[in-house]
Amino acid sequence: MKWRCKVCGYIHEGDRPPLECPLCGVGPDEFEQVDEPAPKAITAKRWKCVVCDYIHTGDNPPDVCPLCGVGPDKFVLLEDVQRATLTAETISDTTEGTIRSALDKVSYGLYILTSHKGDAINGQCINTAFQLTDQPLRLAVSLNKSNLTHEYVIDSGVFAISILSADDVEMVRRFGYKSGRVVDKFDGVEYVVGKTGSPILKESLAFLECEILRDKIVDVGTHTLFVADVINGRVLRDVSCLTYEYYRSCKNK
Repeated sequence: MKWRCKVCGYIHEGDRPPLECPLCGVGPDEFEQVDEPAPKAITAKRWKCVVCDYIHTGDNPPDVCPLCGVGPDKFVLLEDVQRATLTAETISDTTEGTIRSALDKVSYGLYILTSHKGDAINGQCINTAFQLTDQPLRLAVSLNKSNLTHEYVIDSGVFAISILSADDVEMVRRFGYKSGRVVDKFDGVEYVVGKTGSPILKESLAFLECEILRDKIVDVGTHTLFVADVINGRVLRDVSCLTYEYYRSCKNK
């Protein structure tokens, strides 16, 4: 609660007014409670790209997805977040928006996946990377077929994952919003070439290097699922990793 001194205007925060105003010296009887405004309701709509999962906030979907370039017809309106009681009706009365809103609650990290084609290097932001088995160490990643990095992984059969920290939001913007066909994403970014020949971001939290299993490549529609053996890796900094939920909360700041 907030309390205002009626004599000098000093504001005190606490469950009760102070015994003495630190500015003018009057007692608690000279303080009045200040009404705090109710939080404003969030009315902005959230639209999700069904191709790359980009989230757009606004009254209408964007004309062009900044990640994959599709038009507004590929965006679906997410359901407003609200508490609902689980009943037979709420189970049956669903839409694509309610389903995708639920999928947004699946925990994701954000990573920079890099690869090479000969001497050329490229990288992109991904959120689909997860461990499959412990013996052998094996993970899976999903890449959009239209992305340049997808082409490089198919050609070289290898990739590296730079795991980002919570203060690496700018790396998501650099590697996730434009294609490597039109910009050099590594311009001004420090990196080290790994054992696979793939670049690893020097300021990453941790890294992994992988070799794909060509007999386990899966076509999943717009994307390809790559299963890969982990052949190298190390933690570089002991800090919190960047999550997709945290990125969405601050991407417009």
